[in-house]
Amino acid sequence: MTELLIISGFIMALVVFLAWPKIGLYTLALCLPAIGWSFNIRGFILPPADFIALAVLTAFLIRLIYQIFFKVSEPIKLKWPLFLPFFIFLTIGALSSLLSDNISYSLWYLIRWPLFLYFAYILVPYNLITNGRLLKKTIIALTIGSLLILISGYLSLYGQDWRDSFFRLKSIAWFGVFPFGENHNLIAEFLNVGAFLLLTLKDFTKNARTKRWCDIAFILSTLGIILTFSRTGWITLFLQTIIYIWYKSSGRFRSTAIFASLGIIIIMAPLFWKMTQLQKDNVSSTENRILLTEISLKAFQERPYLGFGSGSYINLVKENIRFTAKYGEPIDSHGMIQKVLAENGIFGLAAWLFILVYLLKTGYQAISRYRQENPWILPLTIAAAGGLFFQFFNTSYYKGKVWLPIAIFLIAVKLLKKKYQTKIEAKN
Repeated sequence: MTELLIISGFIMALVVFLAWPKIGLYTLALCLPAIGWSFNIRGFILPPADFIALAVLTAFLIRLIYQIFFKVSEPIKLKWPLFLPFFIFLTIGALSSLLSDNISYSLWYLIRWPLFLYFAYILVPYNLITNGRLLKKTIIALTIGSLLILISGYLSLYGQDWRDSFFRLKSIAWFGVFPFGENHNLIAEFLNVGAFLLLTLKDFTKNARTKRWCDIAFILSTLGIILTFSRTGWITLFLQTIIYIWYKSSGRFRSTAIFASLGIIIIMAPLFWKMTQLQKDNVSSTENRILLTEISLKAFQERPYLGFGSGSYINLVKENIRFTAKYGEPIDSHGMIQKVLAENGIFGLAAWLFILVYLLKTGYQAISRYRQENPWILPLTIAAAGGLFFQFFNTSYYKGKVWLPIAIFLIAVKLLKKKYQTKIEAKN
């Protein structure tokens, strides 16, 4: 009965997205951080965002095939963002999977995660969002999702013992389910993106009241990141803030801004003390991550070129007697570098770094070229970069919550290039 309801829901969503693809896009953006509960169809598990993404992708492909074969309208001219870097990475992933100990499992993992990620969260949004209005509405939907996490986090403070225990922002259960995940890092992870999406919306609008609301929400979001006491959240926020200040100010104003930031850090001293106390009690977490890194390096030494195959890392952890004896259930790599190195070897890591370097170069060029006339490109770039940087220490490297904001950034660059090209052509 449950499976029938899920399949019926998928068909209904597919029909709606066929008729109104924009609704699918906004729904996908809104559901993005909801990874804590899933639809299960005979062992095939889909969180809400992937469920919606699959429906949007299917609707997009049906419309594309219909237009090509029946020629009722001009077919969509597909654009393939990040094609070469991802093609190289997926090709190496396929080779490493074919040489793995469990070929079918590794190939399925490659299809289910990196391949699905590219088509559902990068290719489809890139081709659906064709103008600034759609881009803005999608960013609004993403931001609403971030605010829901923020509200949930602040509600979690109610009832915590602030005096005798370590309080922090964390996820709360809605009707017995933790929709945003149970780990505090998952809260910080999306707030690092959402905080700077708020500054993007602030730069979009000319309404003074809306700007003030964006400022208030940004302050609450950054405070929320701090109150999660997530080490990665703090590091990411610090780097994001420094980059934002560096580009937003200049000359003596830049120095003033940096001194003001130092003043804020001094004011936050009690929170730093609290973080220090937490780390004294959190030695196990640090040791856990060190051991996970050691497992990755050992795997690399055994198979340095193409690794053990996509998706094999968690099995390597399972086979590590030291880890299972001390921590129990195996977990995935807390860091994308270790993950790729063990699963796809040095060739896979080189391909993955190619993707990262390409994005870094695109981000730098976008800020340098467009921020003067389009200041919103700066916080948008920082938002996308924040989610990706977080994955040097976390486990969402192949998830839409990281890559849809990156796709939004790439779409923004595409639209700005088109805008400036049109201006140049008009002058000539």
